[in-house]
Amino acid sequence: MSHYLERGKEGRRAARAKVQIAARYVSERLVVEGVVTDVSADGLFFCSDFLDSTGEMVKVSIEVPWRKQPLELRGEVRWVSEMPSVGGMGIKFIDVSLEDRMVLSSLGLSALASDAYVTPSGNA
Repeated sequence: MSHYLERGKEGRRAARAKVQIAARYVSERLVVEGVVTDVSADGLFFCSDFLDSTGEMVKVSIEVPWRKQPLELRGEVRWVSEMPSVGGMGIKFIDVSLEDRMVLSSLGLSALASDAYVTPSGNA
């Protein structure tokens, strides 16, 4: 089984990547502009001071740098963090297409690549 599909110490099926991507969260009760700070093929963490309840069905639009249109995803709020300045909601995706999963994986790879890039200092 590939490393990507192995369950980690938190019982997750998909590898997560730390990102900073502008996004829009929409539910029956809330419309919020915020930032996705963690993403995988199965879900994401939407960082926001405005929070919904667990179980809420939502739509999240993620601004993908290389796409003209945002990535539109449906999901369910699975957990909520109320910590000041780092609070937000863990969202599990529902019915994600293969194409959208590939874009999500690319977001993670893009974040890993930018973290790995080091500006040459001129010193050997």
